[in-house]
Amino acid sequence: MKQVVKISPNKGRALSPKGIVLHHTAGSYSGSVSWCLNPKARVSYHAIVNLNGDMTILVPDNSQAWANGVSTFKGRSNCNGFMLSIAVSGDTSKRELTEDEIEAVALWCVDKMKQYNFGLDMVTTHREIAPKRKTDVDTRAEKAIKSRILEMI
Repeated sequence: MKQVVKISPNKGRALSPKGIVLHHTAGSYSGSVSWCLNPKARVSYHAIVNLNGDMTILVPDNSQAWANGVSTFKGRSNCNGFMLSIAVSGDTSKRELTEDEIEAVALWCVDKMKQYNFGLDMVTTHREIAPKRKTDVDTRAEKAIKSRILEMI
């Protein structure tokens, strides 16, 4: 698993991370990375993970990614303003995650949970924070990632 950093122009104000939102891109890994690097897209994630566990970092932890849109979590609106966002490529309602994806996402999440001092209760999904608009990630993907996180912490 390798990490590449390609900073997206699609990022916002300063961020002090309080949690993580799990996403899927619905598109291919390379296409999704490319789209997030395009200023016209006006979308980004802190990281996107490929099927083999490779990861592209697009937005630094201390900046807002533009991933969540209109959203609410635990009584707070605008999840872009306090949550990190990580995405797997493709559509998790149409496929199961690979072991490499699960491992890469869980490792990234555990690292951020330790670094910013929050628990698994602050790891959520786009589906949960924007239920009228989004269905990602699928419940199978969420369960697989959270189960692996629990094994690591």
